[in-house]
Amino acid sequence: PARTAIPTGTSTSSSPRTVNMITLQLVVLAATLASVSAQQGTCEVCHLHYYHKEVSHAENWGSDVSICKEYEHEACCTKDTVSKIDDNGKLYGDYDLAACGISSGCKKYFIEESCFYECDRNVGKWRKHVDCDDAGEDNGWEISGMPVKASYWDAWYEACKDDYFAWGDGGYWDLPTYATAAYKGAGAAGTNTAYTSCTKLSNTYKSGKEVAEDMWGGAFTYETDEANAYVMTFTDGQPNPNNALFTDKAYPRECAGHEVNITHPGFDTDGKTRRSYSDLACPVDWHKESSAGVSERSSRDTLTCDTAANAAYTKVVSGSECKATTIYSCPVSCESALDALETACFGMEFTYTPVGGTETYGDWNTQKLSWYNIADAARTAAGNNDACDDVVDNFILAATPSPAGNLRAPFVAIMGVVFAALAVIT
Repeated sequence: PARTAIPTGTSTSSSPRTVNMITLQLVVLAATLASVSAQQGTCEVCHLHYYHKEVSHAENWGSDVSICKEYEHEACCTKDTVSKIDDNGKLYGDYDLAACGISSGCKKYFIEESCFYECDRNVGKWRKHVDCDDAGEDNGWEISGMPVKASYWDAWYEACKDDYFAWGDGGYWDLPTYATAAYKGAGAAGTNTAYTSCTKLSNTYKSGKEVAEDMWGGAFTYETDEANAYVMTFTDGQPNPNNALFTDKAYPRECAGHEVNITHPGFDTDGKTRRSYSDLACPVDWHKESSAGVSERSSRDTLTCDTAANAAYTKVVSGSECKATTIYSCPVSCESALDALETACFGMEFTYTPVGGTETYGDWNTQKLSWYNIADAARTAAGNNDACDDVVDNFILAATPSPAGNLRAPFVAIMGVVFAALAVIT
């Protein structure tokens, strides 16, 4: 409410009714501010890598989105992901959830589970593989042992026990896809004879506990201690109750190759253009919050990415930091300047080589490589061709995906040996 000045000569004493009205206004204001704060949400690392964003932040999906709305104020999912969740379960490999027909009361539970998994940042705490390394495969999507209220699973079972599903011996994970004619039956589409494998859920899973722990392959548990169990949905406009659970449970480390870009943690709707923390309404020091989930391995000393990049550009192109002291010697300050740029703007690790040996590059890698190539071309245009070119080339090499990187590596190594030999001869 607007402030109103008290007219001169007017008594400042108030009637009990006026005092009560003022008190009521203050209570309403406090409640409104609390609601706004709850709606604003926070910026936290999502820690899962399927369709997930790097960081949860407020979205504006518009009136055409009718599901997952409770997560809109701090979502790890995008509008595009949410739209596919509602499209008959087509988000995951076009599995035909409604091949044999499905009731709306049953379908809502599958939709809520998908919203929960894709949108709720708390799910990332239960990622199964610490380094996203699953026997050499990059597996940052799988979760394990996440406790969800037993009553929710019981309600799910009751809503779906008489619905038919076209799954084979593998249950939910053996659903046919729209792209195949497997298990075709004699009935019309969406009927319980459409596929030869149409079977009631209750013939495969016998209880809410089995729906929780068998149907989802160990991702969730059937938790009877409901004060310490998650919910898969909550009232739109209310704070996420899951945020108050397991606050002492640490987030897993950020996986190598998936480090969050602290200064530009988001993407535009094109999925390519980076958005800064301020664009996402994240606080300047969002990554320093204990609940943010940012690993020490990728903490940065500064968020002034543009300033750091411009300063590094000047040093590389024309500064004394990257000007060779002799024909064969570049100052240590040149490599230090680029190391600082990596920390401030590009991420701590150049590449990730998992157990399987296949190189994986972060989403920011294209921008990083472009920056180095532009700086390198500017050095050449300025006539600054000297021993510091090798330092810049090493950073370009580290950011260059294979096979180009593999082809350049021997050349750079050979040139290093040549320069070393010449130095000895001289």
